[in-house]
Amino acid sequence: MARFLVVGSAHVDRVWRLSGPLVPGGRQRYERVQERYGGGAFHTGSVLLALGHRVDLMTALSGDAAGRRHRRALADRGFGLDGVETVDMPTAPLEILLDPAGERTILLPAVPRRTTAGLTGEGADLVYLNVRDAPAQPETLGRLAHRTVSQMPLDAGQRRPARILVASRADWPRVAEEDLLAHARAVAGPAFEALVLTAGKATVTILTGTDRASIPVPPLADGTDTTGAGDFFAAGLLDGLARGLAPAEAARVGAATAGRVLADRCRYLDDRIAE
Repeated sequence: MARFLVVGSAHVDRVWRLSGPLVPGGRQRYERVQERYGGGAFHTGSVLLALGHRVDLMTALSGDAAGRRHRRALADRGFGLDGVETVDMPTAPLEILLDPAGERTILLPAVPRRTTAGLTGEGADLVYLNVRDAPAQPETLGRLAHRTVSQMPLDAGQRRPARILVASRADWPRVAEEDLLAHARAVAGPAFEALVLTAGKATVTILTGTDRASIPVPPLADGTDTTGAGDFFAAGLLDGLARGLAPAEAARVGAATAGRVLADRCRYLDDRIAE
């Protein structure tokens, strides 16, 4: 069992299950609406907990009634919450439009900003960063770099000291692999070992500068809700790294883990909102 510090979002998703695909200018019917807990840190951390690890969560929650209920729910699920900040913003659901094929469109509300202002990494075997904002303590992140896995920041000029960077091909559609690898090295600094490049249902690519590996993604049943797929992949990747696997083999674990979770979400995470 390893101990992880997971930094990112934990919020409420409101999922609109549509009767057909979105069509520009059309009128869309929906079959039902469901509210559930979500967010990158919640999804990744929940799977790590299900795999038997300890997870400390660093996020921001509203101080309103819904936020207090959310905090209790996270504690009940086993998250360590010393790093959870209370902010003076109302809880606002993130809207997800889900069509019958499983494709999703996400509408982002104004949400509390996740920062690394109080980050120490004390006691963590691995740190996972899934935040867009620039870190507030670069010297601390530099010290933790060899224990850090991070989503690659999208904003120009940001640095994210890390051993492994994870990026989605959809965010870098016109950048050649060699250029993307060079960018990752500059972003991550001297601790950098590998760039893990996901591409939805397509092959995962691992780039190290000397090697290139391709990892197939397990097929999913038609209509599978793919919300959180990248977060579930990250949980498997972290699990593999904590077990001492090389980045390519850890990515293989990540792909397999995401496939299992997407096929049977209820087995790995409890995202229900209790009344």
